Order: sequence, then structure tokens, then C-alpha cells
Amino acid sequence: MKYIVQPWETWETIDTIASRFGVTVDRMMQANPVLYSVPVYPGMFLEVPGQEGIDLPAEGYIEYVVQPDDSLYSISNKFKLNYNRVIAQNPQIQNPHVIWPGQIIYLIYLGY
Repeated sequence: MKYIVQPWETWETIDTIASRFGVTVDRMMQANPVLYSVPVYPGMFLEVPGQEGIDLPAEGYIEYVVQPDDSLYSISNKFKLNYNRVIAQNPQIQNPHVIWPGQIIYLIYLGY
């Protein structure tokens, strides 16, 4: 899963990010070797290891960066997509009621 370090989360560290997504710091470091020489900073793209992969269509989807106060339900409504399909198309989200600002989800338009 992709994650963008957030500018408003000034306390955000590799430890807090790893904890949030239920992985170890060692696994985060291995998945993001740049972290051995550079600390996390706002806007940095990170790969969160151990999350289920997604088969994305060649076209017909967008990567959406979760914003503060977003929920999967509000995102589904905003883009006029079926809520249950958005959940099904994002298996990297373990609990659809818990998403984080900076988390990247996929909005797939094919088949609607």
C-alpha cells in the first residue's frame, strides 16, 4: 500500500506510521531503503509492506489521497461510486471504518 507522509502530522515518525498500519519498523525500513539515510518528511511517498496487492485495470481508476475527515462512505458519495465496491476494490484496507489521511485508495470506474 502507498502512503504519503502528512504535513499536518508534525509528530509523524517511521515508528508511528509502522504502528498505525500494523507492521514493524524493520519491515518499513526494508520496504523504503531511503529511510536508512533520510528521516520521514511531509510529502514523502512510502510503501507499507505486508498489505494485500491490488490488480488494477490499465485504465479507468484514480489514486485518491485520503484527506482529513474523509471516510470511505463520503469518498464513495463524492465520486458517485458504490460504497461496497469501493471497499471490495481496496483489499489493502483492513477495516473500512478506519482510514488515515495520506493513505492512497483506488477508485475504479470500470464496470459501473
